[in-house]
This record gives sequence, structure tokens and C-alpha cells, in this order.
Amino acid sequence: MKDFILSGKQVVLDLINNAPEKIEVVWIQKNRLKNIKQIIKLCQSLKVKYQFVPKEKLDKLTQQNHQGLVAKVFAPGFWNENQLTKVVKKSRFPVLLALDEIQDQGNIGVLSRTLYGLGGAGIIIQKYRSAQLGERAFKSSSGALYYVPIFRPPNLKQILKFCRENKFWIYYAGTDPDTENLFEVQIDFPCVLVLGNEEKGVRDSVKKMCHRGLQIPMLGDFDSLNVAQAGAIFLGEFLRRWLTTPKK
Repeated sequence: MKDFILSGKQVVLDLINNAPEKIEVVWIQKNRLKNIKQIIKLCQSLKVKYQFVPKEKLDKLTQQNHQGLVAKVFAPGFWNENQLTKVVKKSRFPVLLALDEIQDQGNIGVLSRTLYGLGGAGIIIQKYRSAQLGERAFKSSSGALYYVPIFRPPNLKQILKFCRENKFWIYYAGTDPDTENLFEVQIDFPCVLVLGNEEKGVRDSVKKMCHRGLQIPMLGDFDSLNVAQAGAIFLGEFLRRWLTTPKK
């Protein structure tokens, strides 16, 4: 984790001003900093996520004199929504993976490794209520997180709406009665595959933004797979369809 932490008031403020797209979160010590309103206003204006935490948490994150201000940095940087369509058009496999409140860093890492290996376009991770891209995520990705374009919108539904407006097909993975057999339906491209929270799955409000729900038929004694396993099966089938689809 040390490699992704910067601390100290001036260091963090310089980072916010010059490279806000590389910041995953800024932690602010409770009841410590002067001019706190100025820092909050700066984070809000540049759309940088921030949280108030006790001094003990900051002390555990760094041995440096943090002065009540610490930033967690995603070194490759996050891509913005305006770059999304260009990224997909240039990709060998025009599929975006959208993660709806996935909480396990390991799952994010494994999914990014799978997507990168198959040539997918990028990953959408909601800024709030999702796992952070920490050391465990990087390890389980085998380095793929350094290369896969990562989009981190404040609101997943908003970026899915943007995708629909740009003629992307949106599918969600699930097991509810409205889902269809993955291996029997037509898959259209470019597209977005939405994978849901490890326990709750895809939220109903997000499902409403999707064109279709898909499920993996389970003929064995288990009724479900974990999200990383399911994502690999979905992406593998999507790739097979893409490779056998006549290109214009």
C-alpha cells in the first residue's frame, strides 16, 4: 500500500491541483486542518473523492509527517467519460465491463486480468460504494490494472445512460426470472457487461438502464458462481461471438 500513498499538506494539494485524475481518495484528519473549507471546495471543484478520518488511520497509512492530509493514488490515472467512445473504437474487442458496487479488491483484479487478456476495451468502476484499487487488486490483476483503461464515474447509471445514447448495447449478469440464457441470445456490439455486488448482484435501478439480462445455465449442484468466475465465462462467450460476427 505504501507505494500508492502520498502525505503532507503541500504535497497533496499540489497533487489535487495538477493530477486530480490520479487520485482515488483524499483522507482528511478530523478536527485538525485549518482552511478546511478551501480544501473541500478544491476537491469538489475537481471531482476528487474525500473522506474525514481519525488521526489513527492516517498514522497507520504512512510514517511520514502527514499534517492531517493523505492521498491514495492510482498511478496510471483514471480515464474520463469523454474518452470512452474513442477507447472502445480503438479496442480489438469492443466490450466494457461495468462493476456495480463490487466490494472485493481481488475480484476487481481478476476481472481486469481477464478483460485485458481478451483484449477488452476498459472497466467502469463506480467512485463510491466500491472497493478501492489497492495492493490486493494489483496483485490479483498480475499488472493488468496498469494497462486497462479505468473509468470511475460518480454515478454508474449516468455513464450507462451515456453509453446508451452512443448506441452501446448494455447487458447485465444475473439469475432473476427476467434474464435469458447467455448461450442462446444474440449479442450486439459495442456493448457493456454489468456485473453486480458479490451478495446482492446488480441493483434494480441499474438493471433498468440495461437492454437485456443474461444468465449462465447451471446444470450442476451449485446454483451460482462468484463474480470473477461468472465474469470470465461471460467475457469468453462475448469474445467468441465477436470473433464470429461479420465485420462491416
